Amino acid sequence: MSTSEGLQKRNAFAACTAFRIERLEASLNLAREFAVEEELDAVGRHIEEAQGYLAQIQVLHQEALEEFSGAQGE
Repeated sequence: MSTSEGLQKRNAFAACTAFRIERLEASLNLAREFAVEEELDAVGRHIEEAQGYLAQIQVLHQEALEEFSGAQGE
């Protein structure tokens, strides 16, 4: 992989994770707000949404680690 390709992949990874991290934070903030108002159904929905974003971040992170490990062996 060329340096340019590697840089493009890192930039794409950063953009993908930044979006998901922002959505994760937003979901947790909304859950916190609803918890104060004791709207437990809404809290549960936002926690589930946050867990989904966290799972996506974990997958992207694992893929990045595997790619990094593979590049180290080249």
